[in-house]
Amino acid sequence: MKEERIPPRFRRPTTLIGALLVALLAIGAIVLLTQDDDSPVRGLHGDLDVPTNTDDGVAATPAFRFAKATRKVVPTSGGGIKRHQREAGERAEIAARTILDGLYTEGFLDPSNWTRGEYASAFGGFARGAREHAVTHPGLLTAGARAGDRYEEILPVAGRIDTRVLVARGGRPTLVLSFVRFSAVATGPEPVTFRSTGQF
Repeated sequence: MKEERIPPRFRRPTTLIGALLVALLAIGAIVLLTQDDDSPVRGLHGDLDVPTNTDDGVAATPAFRFAKATRKVVPTSGGGIKRHQREAGERAEIAARTILDGLYTEGFLDPSNWTRGEYASAFGGFARGAREHAVTHPGLLTAGARAGDRYEEILPVAGRIDTRVLVARGGRPTLVLSFVRFSAVATGPEPVTFRSTGQF
C-alpha cells in the first residue's frame, strides 16, 4: 500500500471563484493506491458507461460524476438557516462538486491525460499555490506520470462526496469543505485498484 499526504500549507482563498460563488480550499489530501497482485481486479458496476474509441482512435473518457452526495449548510451566525442562506449553500455545493467531478475525470479517467502523464487540465479549479503543487506532484491526485506505460484502460467504480458549506448572515458562502471518496480500476500490464480519499 502506498500512502502520500499533501501538507495543509495552501493559502486560504479570500474571494469567491467568479460567478460560481465558491472558494475551493485544498486543506489536504490522502491518496491510497493499492494493488492486489494475487487477486483479479474487481469488476465494475453494471450501470457504468464503458468508453468506446473516438474517430481518431483514442479511447473516449468514461462518464463520471459523484452521484452519491450529501450537503450540510452551516450558518456562521446564531439562529436557524434562512432560505437565502440555504440557496447560496446549495449553489456553492453544486459548484464545488462540479470542480471535483472534473478533477477526478481529468486526473484518472481521461485517456488523453493519463496516456501522456500530463494532468495540468485537472487542476484548473485550484487556487494558484495548490495548483502549482499538484502539477509538480502528479502521483497524489492522478493516475501517475507513468500510467500510459502501466495501464491499458481506467474505469470508475464508485464516488462519494460530502460537502459542508459555511454561510454568513447575508448568504455569502465563507468556506466550502468537501470530503471525497473515489475508486477506479486500471487494467493492463500492471493492473491496479485506485482508492482516493481527499479533503478539499
